[in-house]
Amino acid sequence: MDVGQPSATPLAVVAPRRARFRGLLPWLFLAPLLVPLALFVYWPLLHTFFLSFVRWNLQPGVPMEFVGLANYDGVLASTLFADAAWNSLIYVLAAIPLKVLLPLPVAVFIWSLGTAGGWYRTVLFLPTLISFVIVAVVVGWMLNPIAGHVAALLANVGGGFGNPLASPDGAIVTIILLSGWKVFGFNVLLYLAGLASIRRDLIEAMRLDGASDWTILRRLIWPLLTPTTFFVLIATVIFSLQQVFTPIDILTEGGPENGTTNFFYMVYQLAFRTFDIGRGAAGTVLLFGLLLVITLIKLRALDKRVHYQQ
Repeated sequence: MDVGQPSATPLAVVAPRRARFRGLLPWLFLAPLLVPLALFVYWPLLHTFFLSFVRWNLQPGVPMEFVGLANYDGVLASTLFADAAWNSLIYVLAAIPLKVLLPLPVAVFIWSLGTAGGWYRTVLFLPTLISFVIVAVVVGWMLNPIAGHVAALLANVGGGFGNPLASPDGAIVTIILLSGWKVFGFNVLLYLAGLASIRRDLIEAMRLDGASDWTILRRLIWPLLTPTTFFVLIATVIFSLQQVFTPIDILTEGGPENGTTNFFYMVYQLAFRTFDIGRGAAGTVLLFGLLLVITLIKLRALDKRVHYQQ
């Protein structure tokens, strides 16, 4: 052994360990978020994808039978899927004017009032705080053609009243209006949050130049609100199908004649009404793929039109 050669210093040994620890440190901070996300989001998603290829009815001790793409074929060929797809399209198209476009001018009006608009914000946001179950039960009670308050009111004034929930068209319109009323105030608050970031001195400068209120809205406020509008549009399209699940389940149960069912309620019917877990999982995967494609298309088509700086 060469006693003249210096041995490795402790610093040279510890430095690589510290470097490895610094590389793991960000993951340790992210672990409280990533672990629940993996357990409660990504693992159920992967397990649902697996269940879409098997036949199973949730009975203990009954083995799963691999059936390949048969569940997808069964879902796509069913009349329930066709009705759910058509109704889902109606829900999404009706949600855009009620939940995306209409809250914008209301938010601009409240914002223009300054501190005096606080009362309007409170009134509009109150429906968001009420449980959707309670709202659906009360609406069903009011629309009851025999003992409902609406029927009694119209009877006193001499008007006839039919049950709108008894026909497919009346039922889906009722659910659309109910869902729009429930979410309207929340989207108004989102727009108000976006309006709060707009500098009022820009508006005053345009007024000094002789710009009208319509010009200010079209040339200044609307472009600066495009990030908020973009978020509201994406969230509305994604969650509009989920938001109507509760009134569908309480008021119509998907009827009459599948006139109000949508993709979310179709999955519920397949998985927890008929206990066809394979087809329910296949419907979930199809719904996930559809929402993913719609979101990617919107991101590609609308992201370039969004102004993120004033």
